[in-house]
Amino acid sequence: MSKGCYTCRRRRIVCDNGRPTCRKCRDAGKECLGYQKPLVWVKGGVASRGKMMGLSFDDVTTTNQESPGSASMGYCSSEQTEQQAQCESTALSGDGGLQVQVQALPKATLAKYYNNNGALVHVRRLPPESPSFSLVDPLFRDMDKLSRLYISHFNLHCVQALCLYDKVRNPYRELIPYIGESAVLTDSLAAIGAIHQAYMFNNGLQFPQSSTIEATETPGCIMSLGRPAISSFSAQPVNAKAFSHFLSLKQRALRQLSIDVSHASTRNDDRTVAAIFVLILLDAIESGNGAWKYHLEGAKSILRDRLLLTAANHHSATTEGIDTFVIDSCLITEIMGSTLARPGVLSRPFYSQSMGAAVLQRLEKTAWVGCPAYLLDAMFFVHAQRFSNYGNNNNTPSGCYAYSLSFPPSSPTATTCTTDSPLAILRHIDAFDPVAWAGEMQSYLLLSDISQRVALACAYKAAVYLYARRVVSVFGFDREDSSSAEIWKDRDTVEKELVHNISLIRSDDEHFKCTIWPTFIAGAESSNREQRVFTLQHLYMLWNDFCSVNLHNAACVLKMMWQKQEERSQSGSSSLGGGEFDWIQELDQSRTDWLFI
Repeated sequence: MSKGCYTCRRRRIVCDNGRPTCRKCRDAGKECLGYQKPLVWVKGGVASRGKMMGLSFDDVTTTNQESPGSASMGYCSSEQTEQQAQCESTALSGDGGLQVQVQALPKATLAKYYNNNGALVHVRRLPPESPSFSLVDPLFRDMDKLSRLYISHFNLHCVQALCLYDKVRNPYRELIPYIGESAVLTDSLAAIGAIHQAYMFNNGLQFPQSSTIEATETPGCIMSLGRPAISSFSAQPVNAKAFSHFLSLKQRALRQLSIDVSHASTRNDDRTVAAIFVLILLDAIESGNGAWKYHLEGAKSILRDRLLLTAANHHSATTEGIDTFVIDSCLITEIMGSTLARPGVLSRPFYSQSMGAAVLQRLEKTAWVGCPAYLLDAMFFVHAQRFSNYGNNNNTPSGCYAYSLSFPPSSPTATTCTTDSPLAILRHIDAFDPVAWAGEMQSYLLLSDISQRVALACAYKAAVYLYARRVVSVFGFDREDSSSAEIWKDRDTVEKELVHNISLIRSDDEHFKCTIWPTFIAGAESSNREQRVFTLQHLYMLWNDFCSVNLHNAACVLKMMWQKQEERSQSGSSSLGGGEFDWIQELDQSRTDWLFI
């Protein structure tokens, strides 16, 4: 027999035991709680009354055990609680295993309470737990973790070195918002981050710092200028796992690029062409002698087709910023790459007189090469001369390429250079004013001290002069001719100026990254041991900062050229009648086209 519903029992009346609810509760308008014990929700703790009311077993830190008559939950000082937490930290750390550290609780997390018996207890207030997952930037939501990791590394450790002044404008940083729309661009940027991480902790491993001429003493150096360099870094990277990821990402990028260029809709897309120049940068970092020229020729073909489509109003650039990046990357790669590439390797130059000087002036501000537009124009003029000379010697229609300088001579006595007067380019280069250029660049970025900028401009002026002098000599003009004798400056004097200005640029200065090409020219033109040692040491400092393998290869190429120069000097023979070693001809006769930028 039931004792009645719980409502009637609380009212202390006799229940009629009606089912499902009793009649007395229904007549009185009360809720019948039924005949089984109802659930009672307690506000905190494990008990509704007594000494455990409002407390839980996990909250209690310790009890006071000092006297037998004390309550089971007694007094515990803050010092004892902290010592216990430290003991827990020690106990969790195993010998040789994973170290689990539990920090001692601060005093602010210990709250004091008194239980029903009057004993003081300390209750630990745990901070709210953080979620086990982190929010993902919408830009990376469709990427795998590997791509996220290395794109983040690229953004943190690589991108700031890929422009002249990162605080003003960085074209490579502007590419990152578009990675979610292009798989090939994503994989290309991630591959740069992976190869940089693979070499960033090298500690100067096997870098040829000695000026010893014996190539066999330098592991990883090429044994011939006509054979591609096999770097010891590429064979044994410091971080093998990151290098494996680099190879995988590079393969993915090349495969996706092959797919994109085979479809008309993606072939002319700015993101696809931008990815090509990212791959050129990747090849320069990886070796500097690989596929950069093939990527460049493919990009030039696409850009020429786009110009035709633009003229027919069939194409509009996806984004002005990316389109500018594509044009600038094409020009700087062609101008700098043509200086060390063999004649005839590159097709008809993409840059034309119609583009104007404004394009080169924009290029001098954004490209990490840091070469003034005036000298870039002179370098392209020399490239046009080499292209025309090679084409005419081989009776090809591509040899008919006329180009005149875009910048007027700074000196009123300097003559305007034309294709009929190639020697005048030397006078034109010598008329460049580095101090005036450094002052004009103040409108782009104001520097409190422009001495480093002036030193960079002076270094490029000397390097471009030495390079142009070598190329002009190949054209067959006699140095001793009375009409051209005044143009030729003493090579040793210009070389010393070049080395001196490079040495003025500090390694912690933002102009330091711009000295790769001038340093190689200084090494190629050097004839004494001190200058050669300086060249290798400077390349080593650049390697420590940027971890680009082409710096290692540049040192190897220089040592091979010095070896050949010493061998010919000892045998009494030379490639030139005047007894000079012409490194331009040595590179032209090789099977390798270098990109040292």
